Amino acid sequence: MKRFIGVSFGAWAFVVTLGTGCGEKHSGEAEHAHQAEAGVSFSAKTGLSVPPETAKLIGLQVADVEERKMASTFQFSAQVYCPASETRETPLHAGSAPLALASGKVPSVDATRLREGQRVAVRSDEISTPCEARITALTHHLEEASGQVEVVLAISDTQQKLALGVFVSGTVPFGGETSVATVPRSSVLRTSEGEFVYTVSGEHFVRTAIRLGAANTEFTEVLDGLYVGDRVVVQPVMTLWMAELQSLRGGKACAGGH
Repeated sequence: MKRFIGVSFGAWAFVVTLGTGCGEKHSGEAEHAHQAEAGVSFSAKTGLSVPPETAKLIGLQVADVEERKMASTFQFSAQVYCPASETRETPLHAGSAPLALASGKVPSVDATRLREGQRVAVRSDEISTPCEARITALTHHLEEASGQVEVVLAISDTQQKLALGVFVSGTVPFGGETSVATVPRSSVLRTSEGEFVYTVSGEHFVRTAIRLGAANTEFTEVLDGLYVGDRVVVQPVMTLWMAELQSLRGGKACAGGH
């Protein structure tokens, strides 16, 4: 069950704090920024400290990690390395859309459940509906060094919107349901370093690395990093991440030298 800290007021008021020095503000914005900036602090040892007043201001919400039944699936990320406009791959079906090619890496233990020719549902921010795809290759040349297997996908890109370098999310269904530890999808922070959540640790919020599994429209399975009963921030996750980055950069919120 979700626990609410304060009421939802929108994260914008806190985000402007991170923009201090990045341009002029109206007096009302400056006042909110000052209020947020005054109390939030970060420590590499204990994490973020957010006073109740600031929590109310940004609409901070937390939820329990709960056990739920979810369809047995496997989810992984891949990156397009050959757009549909450039590939010569044979379409999945006669008369179907041209194929984009993407490559991703999965842990060896997960790769044992995959096979060439297996169907995959692919989602991306660039497309409105999932695309059909298939696994065309599983290569093991990096497995000994990294413990990962490369998965190559051929994606039916009807709208040809999957450009070079675009990241996609692939889901492989296995059938049946299992009881697993889950968190709301909104709690997950995706960065270049991996996937994280902000866990509640006493009066602090600690960025914690996790490994994800199956997902649906509301929840995602957590394979590693959390236990049922832990508490995580549901929103505003990106606001906390920006606050942490600001601290790590020595209080400078702008990358452009402001």
